[in-house]
Amino acid sequence: MNSSRHTPKRNLTPLYCLHQAAYFFAIAAIGAFAMTYLLHQGFDAAQIGVILASTSILSCVLQPLIGNYVDKTSTAVLQKLIPFCLVTTLVSLSFIELFSPPKLITGALYIVGHLSFSITIPLCNSLCAYYSQHDYSIDYGAGSGVGSLSFSFASLIFGFIIARLGPSAMMLTALLFVAAQLLMMARYPRIQPAPPRAREDHHVESSLSIPGFCLRYRLFMLTMLGVMCLAACHSMAENFLIQLFTRIGGGSEHVGIALFLACITAAPFLLFFERIQRRINVTILLRLSGFFYVAKALLLVCAPSIVSIYLIELLQTFTYAFLYPSLYYLVLRRIRPQDMAKGQTLASAMYTLGTALGTSLGGAVIDSFGLNAMLLSAACIAFAGTILINATVSRQDALA
Repeated sequence: MNSSRHTPKRNLTPLYCLHQAAYFFAIAAIGAFAMTYLLHQGFDAAQIGVILASTSILSCVLQPLIGNYVDKTSTAVLQKLIPFCLVTTLVSLSFIELFSPPKLITGALYIVGHLSFSITIPLCNSLCAYYSQHDYSIDYGAGSGVGSLSFSFASLIFGFIIARLGPSAMMLTALLFVAAQLLMMARYPRIQPAPPRAREDHHVESSLSIPGFCLRYRLFMLTMLGVMCLAACHSMAENFLIQLFTRIGGGSEHVGIALFLACITAAPFLLFFERIQRRINVTILLRLSGFFYVAKALLLVCAPSIVSIYLIELLQTFTYAFLYPSLYYLVLRRIRPQDMAKGQTLASAMYTLGTALGTSLGGAVIDSFGLNAMLLSAACIAFAGTILINATVSRQDALA
């Protein structure tokens, strides 16, 4: 306690923004260009589907378990867990590049590397929440905005690198940014573990188990179920853009431009989200995001031209940019500090589960009924999620 009085609270926003920029630059290669990279490694589309689905499912399972571990032990463990995950990513994906192992081992290593890296983002959210609660200046919205800009430019840059130098050069470039994150972790102030006596004095301050959390925060979990529906809609609309462009004479280059426009459009809102959420309650933003997801899916059904799809993608400000950062602040306001890591990881896991279900369902519906049926299904799922969010998001779970 005394040492914290003599140590001035730093402004961690610049460091956090650099950290987010490095993460989203790397995830553009590891996640968004996974299909391209794995095709280069000799996998077919079905095998790649299994690899990516396995990553998503394991991520949904592991994130809450790791969050529960952090809450049960100490927030200080985050400063060991995040570097451990980053090192695991570096070792796994570097091994593929250096030794070109058999396909089975390559697939397993890619799952481990991708999974380890994706898990760091909810852990970093928990880290951000810790510093915010301890009066450090750290702007989550600014980090998200910089991350969105980084992802958009990375998508263009990696497309160029792949065309000129190949997928391996893309991956090696991404791993440099993973290594940069590892160096940045050493720059964060040391987290002070909570005194053991705090847990013993009052049973109410102990961390809940995962089942106990779900029972205590029933309304919050119902809201997350609605968020899962919106994430499914987002995945169905964005992951199948190539089919949308193909049917009106476009191609993969138009997909890249559309995603670039979407990220660039959302970035300014994300950059100033910290200020915006002080004036507009995040519960309102979550409600609005649902309505805009429904509208976006319906507009894509009747998009007559490439330019019209570009214009529809500009709605990203009112869909993803309203939804994703609002989850962080909703957890910050609704969940006790003792369950914060669990809350952040569960919110991230529900969003991840939604995107995985959306991708699987979207592909199945397109194959069976066509593109328009998939987009109408996405709109219906988003509508159901919007109803659920509207019914639950403003109601506070009793914490007593």
